[in-house]
Amino acid sequence: MRRYLYNYQTIVTFSQPVTNHYMLLRCQPMSRAYMRIDEEHLIVSPEFNICRDVDAFGNRLVYGGQRDEHTALAYISAGVVEMSQYVIRTPRGISPVYHVPTPLTSLDQEQAAEWKGGHDSKQFDGHIGQEALAICHEVYALMNYMPLTTTVDTPAKEVYRLRRGVCQDYAHLMIALCRQCGIAARYVCGFVEGTGETHAWVEVHDGYSWIGFDPTNDLRISFGYVKVAHGRDAADCPVNRGVYVGNAMQQTQVSVTLKEI
Repeated sequence: MRRYLYNYQTIVTFSQPVTNHYMLLRCQPMSRAYMRIDEEHLIVSPEFNICRDVDAFGNRLVYGGQRDEHTALAYISAGVVEMSQYVIRTPRGISPVYHVPTPLTSLDQEQAAEWKGGHDSKQFDGHIGQEALAICHEVYALMNYMPLTTTVDTPAKEVYRLRRGVCQDYAHLMIALCRQCGIAARYVCGFVEGTGETHAWVEVHDGYSWIGFDPTNDLRISFGYVKVAHGRDAADCPVNRGVYVGNAMQQTQVSVTLKEI
């Protein structure tokens, strides 16, 4: 077992006052299977009233708002988690939705045929974990990490054409390719060891458990990843989403630190 200290901070500022500002957050670790929460704290602006819930995928939610005029909102999610190796057992099976392509995890017919022409599933003889790792390698080799070349709504078919993007795009493309091979896969977001922003990766079901892969860094996950949420694709589990009344320009600063202790 290993212990990690996590700290997730977001500061939202506006160019002029806004009102009726409401947000939905997924910023707290999921406590199940490979991870246990030893300590956690959620700090938000005093005027921001919050409630807690879970969504249809079991992700923890914090939501609320502030009606009065304001020009900034800050929140911090921090704590300590204890972590074993990244394996999530599923004795009751899984939902079939993780086999089905979504608008963000679909390829067109020509792209699917082109990719399958260079990928032979038969060589893996049903060893799903080995095939998923091979797909992870293929996505890493295919892509170039280039921020600001895609958006949150860029689908896998466009990513496959561009051959560039960020962690969300790597994850969507790997999920699309896994589902082309009949492998159940889902999108995951959370914190990765080091300092930066939130990160996206993939979980693949090998028939017994969910196992993690990070195509952006070309590896099967063992330790150093704190899971916050999962879903069919990124649209199911954004870390934050908000609305407000006003004509202000919004600027968001995010900082994440995850460190073994």
